[in-house]
Amino acid sequence: MGKPAPFPHHYEVALEGRQLLAPPRAPIAVGAPPQFGGGDTVWSPEDLLVGATLECLWTTFEAYARHDDLAFADWRGAGVGVLDKGPTGPVFTSITLSVGMEVAAVDVERAQRVLATAEQHCIISNALRVAVTLIPTIRARAAS
Repeated sequence: MGKPAPFPHHYEVALEGRQLLAPPRAPIAVGAPPQFGGGDTVWSPEDLLVGATLECLWTTFEAYARHDDLAFADWRGAGVGVLDKGPTGPVFTSITLSVGMEVAAVDVERAQRVLATAEQHCIISNALRVAVTLIPTIRARAAS
């Protein structure tokens, strides 16, 4: 992976035929979620928002871990977004990201610090009005 490009960055996505397009990437089939009368075989905007928040945390963590020479394994994450009625209509009231990974026993606290830094600097989380909660699980690797 190379160095970040200078700012400002521009991201272009098109919507055609119920697919998000950003060539050369694979198209993403999108539509309303089942809760709004859609199907469960496509990505909804709600799914994409939660997924984007989780992926942003991952890429931000990965960059900070690389910078800090933090070795980790088995990074996994899951996101849950809660959409509820608000004064102006449906609104996300929370996004909870559960993240787990394995590190050497001596690196558990450092991994927690790097993950907290990634959470603070995640571009997507910082762009949202809803609070994003991170639930980390960092396990010490068994001594070999």
